[in-house]
Amino acid sequence: MIDIGKLGRAELAALVVETLAACEIDVVLVGGSCVCIWTNDRFGSLDLDFIDMTYARRKEITAALAGLGFESDAKQPRYFVHPDCSWSLEFPTAPLAIGHELIEPGQVAELKTETGTIRLLSSTDSIKDRLLWWYLSGDPQCWEQALDMARNHSVNWPNLRRWHEGEGYSNRFQVFRDAI
Repeated sequence: MIDIGKLGRAELAALVVETLAACEIDVVLVGGSCVCIWTNDRFGSLDLDFIDMTYARRKEITAALAGLGFESDAKQPRYFVHPDCSWSLEFPTAPLAIGHELIEPGQVAELKTETGTIRLLSSTDSIKDRLLWWYLSGDPQCWEQALDMARNHSVNWPNLRRWHEGEGYSNRFQVFRDAI
């Protein structure tokens, strides 16, 4: 049996992805924990957010996660908690999208760990996610996260430009590019 409390974020994410995949539930890691993985934990997140690409029923996800010791949080039913784990699991509503752009399964990145393979947003799509939060709410940490990922990972700049245009932020693309 795996000691959940001793797993790092990436290993836990991979274990969840693999456990759900064994039940034919395809999930993708998104949000703050995805950023944490791309930035080697230079930023923090208290949960792991997964988008369910198969639109499984909640009871199917609950049953699969019970095998790992995760239970639905009575106070916040959107979350799953484990007594030995400092992170909770959340399953925001599908589809997998950033703003108006749907993310296709072929765009999803994969990262191998000791506990399996994580399916997660690509670095470019994670940058989009953080920039969208910056544009919508002015969260300065999201700006810093986007810059960090762009400085340390490959970026599909034409794709990022098209996304800016599609979201109505074409005037901000060059500002971001110049900040790198």
